[in-house]
Formats: sequence, structure tokens, C-alpha cells
Amino acid sequence: MTGLELDSEELPTRERILREASRLFGKKGYHGTSTRKIAEAVDIRQPSLFHHFPSKDAIMAELIDIDLDEAATVAQAQASADGSAALRLYKYLIWDISFICRCAYDLTSVESVLDDPVFADKRARHQTLVDARRSLIEEAIDSGEFVKVDPEVAERAIVWILRGDINDTAGQAIPDADVVADQLASFILRALLSDPSRLDEIRVAAGESVA
Repeated sequence: MTGLELDSEELPTRERILREASRLFGKKGYHGTSTRKIAEAVDIRQPSLFHHFPSKDAIMAELIDIDLDEAATVAQAQASADGSAALRLYKYLIWDISFICRCAYDLTSVESVLDDPVFADKRARHQTLVDARRSLIEEAIDSGEFVKVDPEVAERAIVWILRGDINDTAGQAIPDADVVADQLASFILRALLSDPSRLDEIRVAAGESVA
């Protein structure tokens, strides 16, 4: 499930539950949102909600998977690929930012619940994503493509930008996703590159690889 744009009037009930729950979690917090409020937002009764999801935890668990699973897979693939690490980090960033911009779910609440014991089984997937991003940064530093910087700080700075994008879009599926993705990914690369003049070369190479 990708959560990309569809007209809410035509969506299956399960999908409507995920979207409305994500928006309530974003506005009121996960713990401040009840299944009754979610059911009201979807315009169904609670028994109907429980037919699709056995609990509020199950709804959030699926939203966490939406936030992490594909991103971790893409980041891992780029981390294990050959060639320029800077290019591979840029390609991952383009994918992830574009996904965030097109996502129909408000994922602003996901990061805040990952330390909750209820979602302990999700932490390994989150760590996989963190490790893949950090590996790309470390490789680019070691090869001289990036300036010498603390890889952990650089990875966290990327997270702040990604989370800022999630906060800004909040499940609104903005139409110029590709433009925003290029702007933010380019901003990150420009800040890290030892030779910022390589940015255009990287952007062209990334475009050619998906053409």
C-alpha cells in the first residue's frame, strides 16, 4: 500500500479509516485519539471499524509500516549498490521526498510512537533505514565526495528535513512532488559535497538512471 492520491469519496472503508486516523493522530496525538473519534470521522460505527482493524494499535502499526517499509527497502538497495555514494544518496532522497509529498496519510505522529513498547517490533525496521542512510553518508565521506562531518549529525539533519516535509504536507498529496523532491535533495547534497559544483552532474546522472 502506498497511500498515493485517490478521491476519498470512492475509497474502501479500510482506506478511509487509515486516512482519517492518520489525520486525527497528527492533530490530537496517538494517545489523544480514540477509536470512537476515528469511527465518527469515517462516518461508520465502532463495530465496523473493528471489522477492519482490531484496535487503534493495529491502525498505527500499519501507518508505521507505510512510513518505513518502502523507504527502508529503497535506502538499503542504494546502500548496497555500486558507484558514487553521493549519487545513490541523492536517488534515495528523491524517492523518499517524492513519496512523502504524494502520500495521502498524515505521518507526523509516527516518529513519536516508535519508543512505545506496543510498537517495539517496528524499531528494527526503523534502525535499518537509519543504518542505510548513515552507510551512504560514511561511504561518501570516505571516498572524498562529502566533506568530513559526523555521519550521525548528517543523518539526523536529513531526518529533520524529511520530517519537516512530512509536517508541511501532512497527507495533502501536493501536486509538485517531483519539484520539491529535487529542491530538497539538491539542498542536502549541496551542503555535503566536497565539490558542490558536482551537484548538476549528480542530478543528471540520477535522471538518466530512471529514464
